Amino acid sequence: MITPGSQQINLYLPELRPRRQIISALRLLQVMAVVAMVIALQGLWGSWQRSSLASALMEVQAQLAAQTARTLEIEADVASRATDLALIEEMNTRELRLSQSRELYEFMRGTNLGNLNGYSEHLKDLSRASFTGLWLTEFTIQGNADHVYLKGNAQQAAMLPDYVSRLSMGDSTIRSQRFSRLVSTRAVTGTGELYEFVLETN
Repeated sequence: MITPGSQQINLYLPELRPRRQIISALRLLQVMAVVAMVIALQGLWGSWQRSSLASALMEVQAQLAAQTARTLEIEADVASRATDLALIEEMNTRELRLSQSRELYEFMRGTNLGNLNGYSEHLKDLSRASFTGLWLTEFTIQGNADHVYLKGNAQQAAMLPDYVSRLSMGDSTIRSQRFSRLVSTRAVTGTGELYEFVLETN
């Protein structure tokens, strides 16, 4: 009801009413296209990252394989060098023993002890039987090795059976002799322990 002196104000004018915005089909397609593009870009980015990581992993594996092969090669080379050094040392030792045997033979031949040709095989057997860690300091051979006396030093007592076994494989008549006397005495020197031994036949 409108009373005199009052004025009616219409608050529901079209411009004051809330507007309902309806998304058009074109707008919806544009939004969906943008969303699809973002998803596609994310997929491409993830695929590129996976590809980069796979490539880096393959490179690291290749480097690891190369390093492993190089390590094995170095180990084989070191092992072969160690073997070569051992062979060289053994060869030098044998040459030294041969030289000492020759010097001993020449010395004994020059002492006017008579014909020493029969003792050459005995001396060779003594030389061949010796090895690193065991050496003779005195020996006596009477007749055709009818009596043999050997005195020397060994770094280990277990070397003596090996030495006797080597003598039994020689070419002279020493190989058929049996040592009935074996004396082994431990001695302490400046370089460590030594075993002084005496081997003698009947």
